[in-house]
Amino acid sequence: MRIAIIGNWGHHVCVLEETDKCSDISVVSIAPGFEGEDLSSLQTRYAHTAKIYGDHLKMLAMERPEVVIISTRLDRISELAIDAANAGCHSICEKPLALNHGDLTRAWAAVTANRTQCIAMLPNRNHPVLAAARRAVESGRIGEVKLLNARKSYKFSGPRKGWISKRSSYGGTLPWIGIHALDFIESVVHVPFSSLSAMHANVAHPLDPECEDICTMNLRLANGGLATVSVDYLRPKSAVDHGDDWLRIVGTEGSIEAAMERNQCLVIDRDGHGEIVDFSDREPYYPPLIRSFPEAGTAGPTEETRRSFYLTHIALCARDAADKNAIIEDLIPTWREK
Repeated sequence: MRIAIIGNWGHHVCVLEETDKCSDISVVSIAPGFEGEDLSSLQTRYAHTAKIYGDHLKMLAMERPEVVIISTRLDRISELAIDAANAGCHSICEKPLALNHGDLTRAWAAVTANRTQCIAMLPNRNHPVLAAARRAVESGRIGEVKLLNARKSYKFSGPRKGWISKRSSYGGTLPWIGIHALDFIESVVHVPFSSLSAMHANVAHPLDPECEDICTMNLRLANGGLATVSVDYLRPKSAVDHGDDWLRIVGTEGSIEAAMERNQCLVIDRDGHGEIVDFSDREPYYPPLIRSFPEAGTAGPTEETRRSFYLTHIALCARDAADKNAIIEDLIPTWREK
């Protein structure tokens, strides 16, 4: 599999850490996601294997890679994903896939028209703790899930400069970080969201007024259950880890507490006993995903592609609800089943 890279910011490093270990996956070319983007670290990393282009469209036309890794400033993701799809390439993109609903709809149209796949960098469903929680839910150990609480907390790296300091190009903390918490929930329970409300604010970083540092979501599930999400940029700098990921799942006959950073899963089932399970290192996520892509032009969107677009849509709805102080109903996008 021949891979091209567009951009040099974000979580592409997580993809490359896995693909670099694979003899059947190679990076053949690199291009900037916007004019003047610094590619020096990628140039050094792939000095002997990848050709550097100044224009991503020329690179796609000349190299015709099977897969493009798109990881750059967030207001460029959707346009670059459309360009990749129109060139007949699958893409693995920094999240969110778009910063507004119109761009997300256009990206979906390009991906489906060209019969390519477009995946957001949301690998947490592969986390062993969430995988264990999902198995416990699917086996019926806690009955029918009716309540979920997800938490995502980050340290704040600032003050911010340039595009990431502006809402128009950053997109908001709910799409950027809140989508991870939605990913936690959807990784364990495959029940659509039917309505939501949200709030966000900046309370501790006055030098970055366009970056919300606290956010919450309230969501109703299609089965009548409820979910809450808490997101913040207030994790103490003294904490050992940059992030703090946690999910609580409550069923009619038990509960599960999944702590991803501590690598622990506490299950309290209908018999009343709990267990703490410690896990080994997580298995690679991206190489099997890349190998599973159908040949471009031969198949419609896979469930992973549908999932990436759906979670982006929900995250954008949450930001909109917070901006408007509104409840948003009917969360199934019109393009979802097309």
